[in-house]
Amino acid sequence: MPRRYVAELQRLQRDAAANYLLLQRLWQAPESGRVRYGLRHHGRDLGWFSVERREATRWTELLELCLQVETGFQGIKPAQLQVRSYHDVRLTEVVAFQKKQAREGRYDYPNEAMFHPDEKVQVNSFLSELLRFVLDKGYSLEVELSHDF
Repeated sequence: MPRRYVAELQRLQRDAAANYLLLQRLWQAPESGRVRYGLRHHGRDLGWFSVERREATRWTELLELCLQVETGFQGIKPAQLQVRSYHDVRLTEVVAFQKKQAREGRYDYPNEAMFHPDEKVQVNSFLSELLRFVLDKGYSLEVELSHDF
């Protein structure tokens, strides 16, 4: 009988803390509730990345992250994530990936949703990689004009 997967709570918390810090570098909670970044690598436009506020309370924020890829670029797939940031404890976790919610720390396999046993760890690791990619390859599409000449 195969060993049952045991969720690594320390890793989940470590990833959530790192994701919070990475996301804060991209998301400064603008009044518009949305920010967009273009993605460029070796002089080639890869697509764009956006962060949009869906819900805000005193201590938490629900954000939708969307990665769109230029047609013909094979290296990256489009992605849509919903993340919840907990500002009081400085953690961010993925609550939905590609419109599928993964709430449990562990899943039996196989299951109806076809989640991996460590689905939560995988989507939070993906979020970390995605945020690092945007910080490395992204540029702001928000233009602020200064009238000081």
